Amino acid sequence: MRLLFKLFLFLIFLFSANFTYAQGAPKIGILSGIVLDSTLKKPIDYASIRVLSKKDSSVVSGIFTDAKGTFLLDQIPAGSYHVKISFTGYQPIWYSNLSFTPSKPNQDLGMLRMKLDGALNLQEVKVTADAPNLLTNSLDKKIYNVGEDLSTRGGTANDVLNNVPSVEVDQEGGISLRGDGNVTILIDGRPSTLSGGNGKSLLDALPANSIERIEIVTNPSAKYDPDGTSGIINIVLKKNKLKGINGNVSLSAGTGNVYNGSASLSVRNARMNVYGTYAYRYYEGFRDYESDLQRRFGDSLFRLDQYRKGTDFMENHTAKVGADFYLKNKQTLGIGVTGALGSRERTGNLTYNQLNQNDDLQREWYRNSSDPSTNQNVDINLNYKLDFKEEKGSLVIDINQSIGDEDTRGFYNESYGIEYGSPSSISPLFQQLGSVEKNYVTTAQIDYVKLLPKSVRVEAGTKLILRDMTVSSNSQTRNNTSGVFEQDTLSNFDYSYNEQIYSVYGNAAHQYKKFKYQAGIRLEQAVQAPDLTSQNLSFRNEYFSAFPSAFVKYELSKSSELSLSYSRRINRPSAGTLNPFTSYADPFNLRRGNPAVRPEYINSFDFGYGINKKKMNLTASVFYRQTNEVITRVKEFYDNGTTAVTYANINESQSIGVELVLVYRPVTWFRNMISANGNQIYFSDDTPGTDWNNSGFNWSVKYAGTVDFWKKTASAQLNARYNAPIVTAQGIVQPRANVDFSIEKSLAEKKWSVGIRVSDIFNTQEFRLRVDQPNTLQISRFKQETRRVYLTVSHKFGRYEVSRKDRIPTDNGGGGMDF
Repeated sequence: MRLLFKLFLFLIFLFSANFTYAQGAPKIGILSGIVLDSTLKKPIDYASIRVLSKKDSSVVSGIFTDAKGTFLLDQIPAGSYHVKISFTGYQPIWYSNLSFTPSKPNQDLGMLRMKLDGALNLQEVKVTADAPNLLTNSLDKKIYNVGEDLSTRGGTANDVLNNVPSVEVDQEGGISLRGDGNVTILIDGRPSTLSGGNGKSLLDALPANSIERIEIVTNPSAKYDPDGTSGIINIVLKKNKLKGINGNVSLSAGTGNVYNGSASLSVRNARMNVYGTYAYRYYEGFRDYESDLQRRFGDSLFRLDQYRKGTDFMENHTAKVGADFYLKNKQTLGIGVTGALGSRERTGNLTYNQLNQNDDLQREWYRNSSDPSTNQNVDINLNYKLDFKEEKGSLVIDINQSIGDEDTRGFYNESYGIEYGSPSSISPLFQQLGSVEKNYVTTAQIDYVKLLPKSVRVEAGTKLILRDMTVSSNSQTRNNTSGVFEQDTLSNFDYSYNEQIYSVYGNAAHQYKKFKYQAGIRLEQAVQAPDLTSQNLSFRNEYFSAFPSAFVKYELSKSSELSLSYSRRINRPSAGTLNPFTSYADPFNLRRGNPAVRPEYINSFDFGYGINKKKMNLTASVFYRQTNEVITRVKEFYDNGTTAVTYANINESQSIGVELVLVYRPVTWFRNMISANGNQIYFSDDTPGTDWNNSGFNWSVKYAGTVDFWKKTASAQLNARYNAPIVTAQGIVQPRANVDFSIEKSLAEKKWSVGIRVSDIFNTQEFRLRVDQPNTLQISRFKQETRRVYLTVSHKFGRYEVSRKDRIPTDNGGGGMDF
C-alpha cells in the first residue's frame, strides 16, 4: 500500500509538471482564417484545421473552427509545414510549404471556401458515403459496427455478440472469447451492474439497436484493468455526436410475440451536445430441457431422466441521457446517466423418471416452478477532459457510480406419481422463496497522456474500484396439515461481498522508423471478502499483483504490419462464484459457489499479421495462453443421484491457437466477412478423487455476406456460424450451427428503412452437453425459441446525415501505440 501511495504522489507530480509545461510553451507563430461553404456562403463551424510536419506529416498543432467559422491557432514553432482544412462531406483544402519565421511569424489564410463532395440541397446538407465495413480490424483491437449488421434487427446484445468473430454466448448467457470464458465485459468502457452480478440476464435483455459498436481487445496494455484472461469486450451504447438536431426512431415486431422499440435525439452546437436514447423490449419464448444421467455403483446402475417444458417472459426499458459541455482552453465536461428497468418470469414443468439398469421405471414425480424477478440498474458518470495545446496529450478524470437491484421470487410445487410400481404415498410439496440482491460498483480514475519530442508517448494513471454486493434470501414450506407456509432451512441466508482494487500504471511508447514499441506495467492491491453472515462464515483474500505488458510492431509496407505482444492478466472469482450457499430450485440439479476459489493468472502471447487494402482487410494471429489456478465450472455427482454445479481451481491449462479474420469487398456492392478461430487446449489437474485432465481442439467459423442492390437503396445479408465440439475439463459441448437471413430497403432518400429478418432458418440453434466422468455419464440438451421472423421500420431525421463510419473514433482502444 505504501508503494502504491508513493506512486500516486509521483503521478500527481507528473501531471502538474507537464500541465504547466503544456500551458507555458512560448508563442512563435499564429495561423488564422475563416472557413465558409462555397455555395451558401455561410460559416462552417467545427471544421478541422491541422498543421502537419513537412518532414514526416505528423500533426504539430490543430484546432476547430468556431460558430462563425473562424480559427486562430498560436504556439506554432518556426519552420515549414503543410496545412489541411477538412470537414465531413466537403473536399479538403491543402496548403503546402507554409512557413513561419521570426520575421514573418503570422499567416492569415483569409476566406477559405469549401466545396461539397456531393449534390447540395438548399434546405439541408446531406453527406453520403459508401457503406462502412461490418468489422474494422487492427492488430490489437476489432470494432464491430452493430448498425451495419442487419441480422441483429430486433435482437439483443447477446445476438450481436454471437456474430462477433471469436466470441460465443452459451445457453446460460456465459460469454467466451477465443474459447475462454474468462472475459471482462464493460459498458461504455467501465464496469457496470448492467454487465456484472446479474448482468447475464441483462445483456440478454439489452436491445441491439441501443448499441453503437462492440470493441474487442484480446491483449490489452497496462492502461486497462487486467481482469479477463481472454481479453476485454466493450459494449458502447449509442451517443449521437453529429452537429445540429438529429434523431432516429425504430420499431420491430417478431413472431411469437417479440417487440422492440427505440428512439434517440441529440442537439449539438459548438458549445454543447445534449443527447438521449430510449429502448423497449418485450419477449415471450420457451425454454425446454432434457437430461439423461447414468451412474454406476458396483454392479448396479442408477439412471435418472429429466424433461422440462418451460416458458420465458421478459419486459425491459433502457434509457441513456447526458450532455457534453465544450469549455474554454480545450476543456470538456460530460455527464451521463444510463438506466435499465426490467422484469422476467421463467416457468417450468419438470418430469423426473428414475429407472434401473433394465430401463424399468422405479419412481416418477413432477415439479412445477415459477421464478418471477424484477431488476433496476443505473449508471451515473461524470468526466472531465483537458486537451493540451498542439495536440500534445490530454488529462482525463472519470468517475462512475453503478447501482443494481434485483428482486427474485420462486414458487415450486412437487407431486409424486409412481413409487416402485405403486402410487406414491408421499404428500405434495409446496415451497416459496424470496431473494433480494443489491450491487454497487464505484470507479474513479485519472488518465494522463503526453506526446514528447522524437515520437515518444507516455501514459500514466491511477484507478480505484469498489464493489459491494448483498444478497438476502428466505424460503418457506407449506404445512400440509394447516395449509400455512412456515419458515424452513432450504434457502435462508444473508450474504455480503466486498471488493477493493487500487491500481497505478505507466506506459511508454516510441516509434523509430518502421518500428513501434511499447512497454508498461500495472500494479494492483486487491481485497476480496465474501461473508455468509447468516452462518458466521467469513473469508478474506488480500493480494498484491504486478501486470507487465509489451508490444512491438513492424511496418512491412504502408498497408501491412507485423506485431508481437505479451501481457499478464488475472481472473478474479466473482461474487456469485464465491457465494457458498446452495440453491435448491431444482433439487436434482443444485447450484452453489465456492469461497475457496482463488484468482487465476494468465500469461498471454500474441503474434499477428495485418494487411489493409482497398478491397481487403485481413488479420491473422497466432496466440498462446498459459493459465495457473484455472477457475472452471464443474459438476459434482452424489450417491443419491443429485448433482451440483459449482466452481473449482484446476492446476493449469495451456492453449495455442490461430485466429483469422477477413473482410473482403470484391465490388462496391458486395461485402464479406469471414472469421475462423481454432485452439488446442490442455487441462492439467491432480485433485484427488477427480478426473479434470482433458485436452482437445476447439474451432469455429462465422460468415456474414451483404449485397447492396436497387441503386444501393436495399441490402440483403446472410449470416452463418458453426461451432465444432468444445472441450471442457469434464466433457464436451456438442457442435451447433445456425443461419440467419435479412433484407432491408431504404425509402424517401434514406430517411426511412424497412427490413425483414429470419433468425435460425433451420431451427438448429441449441446446446447439447456430454459430461463423462468415472462411473458417471450425463447427456443434456437445452433448447430455446430461436426461429423467428422480424419486421423492422426505422426513421431518421436531422440537419446532417453522416455514415456511421465517420462517427467511429480512431483512438487505440487496445492501449497500443497511437502516434
